[in-house]
Amino acid sequence: MTKPLSTFTAATNNTPPTPATAPTYQTNKRRQTPTTILSLDADILCTIFAFLNMFDLVRCSLVCKFWNAILESRSLREFYEKKLLKNSPTSSSFEFTKKSLRVTLGEVAMNQNRLALQCGRFHVDQWRGHSTAVSQCRMKMGTVVTGVGDKVIRLWSLDSYKCVEEYLIPDVLPLVDFDFDESKIVGLIGSRLCIWRRNGKRSVFPSLEGKFIKGSCMRYSDPEAMVGCDDGAVRVFDMYSRRCTQIIRMHDAPITCLCLSEDQLILSGSTSGSVTISDPSSAQKVATLRSSDVRGIRTLCLGSQLLFAGSAVGYTYCWDMSQMRLMRYNHSHRY
Repeated sequence: MTKPLSTFTAATNNTPPTPATAPTYQTNKRRQTPTTILSLDADILCTIFAFLNMFDLVRCSLVCKFWNAILESRSLREFYEKKLLKNSPTSSSFEFTKKSLRVTLGEVAMNQNRLALQCGRFHVDQWRGHSTAVSQCRMKMGTVVTGVGDKVIRLWSLDSYKCVEEYLIPDVLPLVDFDFDESKIVGLIGSRLCIWRRNGKRSVFPSLEGKFIKGSCMRYSDPEAMVGCDDGAVRVFDMYSRRCTQIIRMHDAPITCLCLSEDQLILSGSTSGSVTISDPSSAQKVATLRSSDVRGIRTLCLGSQLLFAGSAVGYTYCWDMSQMRLMRYNHSHRY
């Protein structure tokens, strides 16, 4: 038995195909890196900054550390000294030269903000959020959380000014303070910590592990909650193990308010009128800021370099955190 022979068709194209492995020659186009203002060197930026007024320099100093260092340069400082003498020939530059340019820019920013508050226009939005007075309000990421007036915590959208979520407080336990992030709300209820998760589940720390001396304020930074207590100590709780992991002695008087810095320092105000800064990694005090108010500090607000404190008798204090010194204080109103 013979196998049939396979038939082949002759190629009609006389040009042999090019092998797949044959090299191809393409011109590599050189990529051009776009030139931005960050590509300019310090001398060029210094020349550009010389055309700006003082308040524009304040804005530039907040862009990045590189720009802030340029604003401290000697050449730019000498230019503004000459500009000051040119605008006021009869004045001396002594007041200018004895201050750093950064301090001068800070004073310009404070004066500009004060004028804006006195003369500027404001658009105020108001809406009824609770049946009783609201004593605590937190705002983060375009969301406002209010409470400590009735038995409910409400979460509001700043886009629609509508309540998007609400959380009930357990009966017979007063809500003292709270803080939140994108996934949960942590509240200080009596002498316990309570967690409201955004999916609706709620949990309260067991009394043997979460109970402590009466707390008056708290702050939360995942995974830890810091509670300021009446014995002058801050108790740090791990929100996952639900145990007190650290006790930091801050004051000899009850703690009234807390705030956290970006580098995780704990700042606390007390009824004695002082503000203490501590490092939880070493449990050591970094600094103590003192005010003249014997009625105590009620609230703290920390910016990039400035710490603001409101007292119980209506005074507002401002400290420069880079030098740990009091810049100014004003009497505004009684809380």
